[in-house]
Amino acid sequence: MAKPADSASPLRRTLSALVTPLMVAGVFGGLYAGFWAAGDAVAAKPGDDEERAAPAKRRRPGKRTGDPNIIPIDEIKRGMKGYALTVFHGETPDKFEIEVVDVVRDYATGQDAVLFTSPDPRLEHSGIVGGMSGSPIWIEGKLAGALAYGYRFSKDPLGGLTPIENMLEVSDLPYRPDVLPRPPRRGGAGGAYAPYAQGREGSDAWADQMLHLGTEPLPARQRPRDIPGPGGAPSGGLEPIGAPMSIAGLGPRAGQFLADMTGLLPVRGGGSHAAAASSGEAAGAGNKHTFSPGDSVSVVLIAGDNGAAPNGTVTWVGGKQSEKVLAFGHPMYGGGPSDLPIANAHVHTILNSVERSVKLSSALDLQGTMIQDRQPAIYLRTDIETPMIPVTTTVASPEEAFAARRYESAVANNQDLTAALVATLLIDAVEEAGNDAVELVLETRSLIKIETSKGPRTIELEEETYFPGGIIGGIMARSRALTLITIALDNQFEVAKILSVEQHATLHYGAPVERIERVRVADGELRAGELVELEVEFRPPQGRARTQTISLRIPEDAGGERVVVELAGGEWVLPYAPLPGDVDDLIDNVAATFPARSVIGTIYRANEGLATEHGLMADLPESVLQSLSPSGSNRKAVHFKQASRRIIRTDGIIQGRASLELDILPARAID
Repeated sequence: MAKPADSASPLRRTLSALVTPLMVAGVFGGLYAGFWAAGDAVAAKPGDDEERAAPAKRRRPGKRTGDPNIIPIDEIKRGMKGYALTVFHGETPDKFEIEVVDVVRDYATGQDAVLFTSPDPRLEHSGIVGGMSGSPIWIEGKLAGALAYGYRFSKDPLGGLTPIENMLEVSDLPYRPDVLPRPPRRGGAGGAYAPYAQGREGSDAWADQMLHLGTEPLPARQRPRDIPGPGGAPSGGLEPIGAPMSIAGLGPRAGQFLADMTGLLPVRGGGSHAAAASSGEAAGAGNKHTFSPGDSVSVVLIAGDNGAAPNGTVTWVGGKQSEKVLAFGHPMYGGGPSDLPIANAHVHTILNSVERSVKLSSALDLQGTMIQDRQPAIYLRTDIETPMIPVTTTVASPEEAFAARRYESAVANNQDLTAALVATLLIDAVEEAGNDAVELVLETRSLIKIETSKGPRTIELEEETYFPGGIIGGIMARSRALTLITIALDNQFEVAKILSVEQHATLHYGAPVERIERVRVADGELRAGELVELEVEFRPPQGRARTQTISLRIPEDAGGERVVVELAGGEWVLPYAPLPGDVDDLIDNVAATFPARSVIGTIYRANEGLATEHGLMADLPESVLQSLSPSGSNRKAVHFKQASRRIIRTDGIIQGRASLELDILPARAID
């Protein structure tokens, strides 16, 4: 007898609940698959079955133009022969033969490299040459890429090329002035300033410099041989042969300083009668150069009486007016969008070396701008001009028989490089005029013309520095004038435009300098409102110390307080100033200094004040001080000690500081 339906076992009911939905899903799934199979059968093309059966092929980076004059990397095989173009001397490219050794897959991310060797007798002696970077290579009559890599200390002319397809991808990138740090520009009715010249938020290196927190105004010292490879990779093995920086009109110390600051390999050379050095001005109609593959090209950092220009070779030229140029086959810095000036170049000779031979070249006339600095290539545009900053440097030697020198140069306008380039010119001029290993005093007067959103202005700075054993370039590079250039280009307000720089240096023999050794109170009783007599001991570098009495007036309301009395050399003290509200305020704060030939006497009190964007707020009660101070931050208000200050002029430069803690009695009662 059949059992009632509700008497089915729990297991059966559970299985039934699971199976029924699965059956329904299976029916609809089969119908769904059938419809898609029918659609595929209708839309299928011949060969699709084989293509689906083959594994998916990943898309390699690079621009596939389909140009029959370009050989893709997949078609390059061992033993293929070809030739390259580069300038060995002068300005005309010359041919040398090459033979493919092998293809190195994924040498860089998404980029292969082709190894080749050359039977050319010139390369058998020199090896792969620095400055050949970008030399175009044709294989089997088709453009394959650019010579870009080599090995140090290689016994054979073995090199590597960057595929042209990777380079052509860079040629599609636009000029991006919108993402570069730019000064304000006038626009709109009335010549108003466009509000797009904002500085980089959080760039507070200037604040650390002003507060003496150890931040240098220039990049950390680093020798070219210590610079890592592209992307920070360790140097060694197959590596970019680099763009040797030809320098002219620079002494050994200035050249090494520039190399340390830029990370580029310096090649000391000079101009020639056949090739005048670049003036730093755009080429006129008579000097306009149309680049061709194999031409020598330089990125210009310094031009004029002094010169510094990394050099390489043109790989490819395109555009309706031949305005698009690819070169190097590797990055210069790899910083992406750029606006450094470029010039055609003259090659004087090749300097052969066991480690790495290099071209000795001179930049000629400015021809355009490097607009992109990327892994496969640098991208140049000859229809875009980039002005340089004129720099005049004069120097007077400590020897009266030597006439004063004057140098007219120009430097690239670059947030990271400009201050270092200006420092190089000053170091070179001083080195040439007085490279003496004796006691020297350097007086500098700087005139820096800038333009901000408030308009143009000129900042004048005077500085005086004592060197006990000859000039030290690194100390010169820390001058307040160079710090001002740095913060004008890199601050959180706006990027100022540097219009021109004048540097006037005068050297003196001798040691008009004294150091504050100690200080003591001459009187025993110290009362508010009265003078405190301080006996200060000054000691010169050589000879006996001398004592001088300096008077400071104690504040009238300091009775019952413990104060700190400090005496310091003028260049050892920074004036109090409000927090800047714009770049002009910031520049004013940096420019405000005490003279080096002075003693600054300061009486610090226990009470504090605030430096705010609206001014200095002194002598605040503790409750008000805390309420006005932002919690957990001192960015918008900085505490400072209350002080009264006196400037005492001196005959010599004063260095060092000394201080005392003093208990102040109440003011005397008036009968």
